[in-house]
Amino acid sequence: EILKNLSKDQLDEDVFLTDIKIKDLLNEIIRSFDEISNKKILFLFDKNINNPKISRTLEITYGLRNFIGNAVKYSNSFVDISLESNNKITEVKVCDDGPGFSDDILNVLGEPYIRSKNKIISLKSGLGLGTFIGKTLLERMKAKVKFDKCPKTNGAMVVISWQTKDLLAI
Repeated sequence: EILKNLSKDQLDEDVFLTDIKIKDLLNEIIRSFDEISNKKILFLFDKNINNPKISRTLEITYGLRNFIGNAVKYSNSFVDISLESNNKITEVKVCDDGPGFSDDILNVLGEPYIRSKNKIISLKSGLGLGTFIGKTLLERMKAKVKFDKCPKTNGAMVVISWQTKDLLAI
């Protein structure tokens, strides 16, 4: 019911819901965290060949903001965000230098009401509802969401990908 209400009754003339390049949307989200956090956020977009113009939906905005916010929350000092796009795939990768996803929950991430046995992670975490909602909203917009460990830092990594054709604003 909550998920339905988040995207219900969107107004066409609402400036917030105008079309936007995905790089610009990510920049807006990153800037909002720069203002409230002292953690370093690095945004790499050199492989963003297509830079698709997308509909700025609540689902995409909330989903991206949720996963970037989690990375900022759990990171020790920095978050790496990369955007890659071409005519086939558009992918956003969010990596942090925090404790990473605990092995005991890695395979069930995205489900509601989960809790890690890892004390460091469980002190900062809730019941996984934000992750569940973010994943569900992005999947509603034809995204695939994968959770893993960041190869560079062993922290958390979330990969959100779309077929570029499914992401384009009409």
